[in-house]
Amino acid sequence: MPLQLTMCRLCARSRPDFLRAVAQLVASYPGEIDVVELECMAACDDVPAIMVDTSYYPQVVPQELIRLVQESLHVGTS
Repeated sequence: MPLQLTMCRLCARSRPDFLRAVAQLVASYPGEIDVVELECMAACDDVPAIMVDTSYYPQVVPQELIRLVQESLHVGTS
């Protein structure tokens, strides 16, 4: 089952660097990541916020997003 990344469509689109990181991850791990864009996550104060499967992360910068996904996929961890 693919790792699910859930984010607010409008809030994420306001952060091009964040969207580039999402696109990079999807391209790097084909078939392993499922991106779900909601109309609203009610997390306006935490933009960009993301859920990795069922875990919520507020104010995620692109480097942190990449780390979270790689850890969740157990890539590059001992």
